[in-house]
Amino acid sequence: MGHIRIAKASGFDITSADGVLSVKIENTDDIVIAYSGGTKSTIVGTGLDQTDAQLVINAIDIMDGAAGPAPLVELSTKSIEISGALLP
Repeated sequence: MGHIRIAKASGFDITSADGVLSVKIENTDDIVIAYSGGTKSTIVGTGLDQTDAQLVINAIDIMDGAAGPAPLVELSTKSIEISGALLP
């Protein structure tokens, strides 16, 4: 399973790069990754924007279906939280 690492102030979090349907900004500055299995990952951080979303997209493009070391994505802030949930 391909995944990407998102840099945080204290290390990193991991999210899947497989089965991605979309990556978009929601609620002004959250990045939401929707997956084909009916789930999503939400990256919450103050000031995240389309440039940050594009960094996530670029890393997913590298890892989708691949194996090996996951790229470390450094967003405009490292004060982030990542959560997972079912799509509504």
